[in-house]
Amino acid sequence: MKTREFEFKQTAKDMPTDPVELRGKRRGNERMVVLDRSAGTIEHTAFPSILGHLRAGDLLVLNDSYILSNTLAFRYGDETVDVTVYGHEPDGANIVKIDTARPPEPGTTLTSVDDDRLSCTVVEPQPDRLWKVSFEPAELLMPTLDRHGRRLDETIPLNPKSWKSKPEAYRSVYARKPGSLEIPSAGLHFSRELLDRIAEKGVELAYLTLHVGATEVLAVRHISAEDVENHKVRSEYFEVGAETAAQINRALAEGRRIVAVGTTVMRTLESLMIDREPGTPVQARAGWTDLYIYPGFRFKIVDALVTNLHRPRSSHIVLTAAFAGKDLVMKSYGEILDRGGYEFDMFGDCMFIV
Repeated sequence: MKTREFEFKQTAKDMPTDPVELRGKRRGNERMVVLDRSAGTIEHTAFPSILGHLRAGDLLVLNDSYILSNTLAFRYGDETVDVTVYGHEPDGANIVKIDTARPPEPGTTLTSVDDDRLSCTVVEPQPDRLWKVSFEPAELLMPTLDRHGRRLDETIPLNPKSWKSKPEAYRSVYARKPGSLEIPSAGLHFSRELLDRIAEKGVELAYLTLHVGATEVLAVRHISAEDVENHKVRSEYFEVGAETAAQINRALAEGRRIVAVGTTVMRTLESLMIDREPGTPVQARAGWTDLYIYPGFRFKIVDALVTNLHRPRSSHIVLTAAFAGKDLVMKSYGEILDRGGYEFDMFGDCMFIV
């Protein structure tokens, strides 16, 4: 399938750079487009109406990871450079961007400006002007980011003042595990009040963790390959505990819908079933996934998906097309653009695919 089939006209002004609370709005009042795959219909509504689309007995699966700072200053020879962490690798290395006009040689070691115990050794270059590096000691990286880090983003430039003063605005209300390097953004739409009403309706809630990493880097999720199938995504760490695995298995056995909140949840759930037949019980797991979902993928767990509005030629819009069908998804984006006023990406509006 050609990547150009997922192109449409979308501009930066459609992408807010602040969460809704910091723009004088209430969380959970965003616009929503509902795609009904069986009927082939498109409905334009508001997010609170998701309560009417969810059914008693549904299992709503949520990602409880939240975003951290990602950038530290390092000494590189006689200059100070920003090192932005974009992802973690299964071998313990990290994927970073080094902001310098003088590309480092493999083996070069940089020292943290904020804590000289922390070093960054360049391992090898990666596509999209990124680098594979090794931080030593590895266990010092996250505390140093948390204490001294800043946010630098090529996806959406976050406001540095509000990022420091109001970090909860950038997290889902159920977030409890730090580790993501970009925002698991579909969950931002849920207020505590709405989640309580959803639970009162008889919808069961389940939680897993996927720490968003380098699949969210704009250069990575933007598909530059001519053919969709030739794109690659990077590995991300996930955890599915015993309680969540049991909830999923009960829902599968009882024929209840499993609703994924976000592409992160979708990728995690479907990763549990790689090389397994549909209906096979899932097992609690912690590990890494590099699952790339594009049209032709055979879904084995997820029955419905909540996801934000995505950029053209992105791996995210390709995933939604795999789930809902390319024609229906691209028709819906045509209507979204024709109607106007919709907001895209992390802090924008959303889509519910049933």
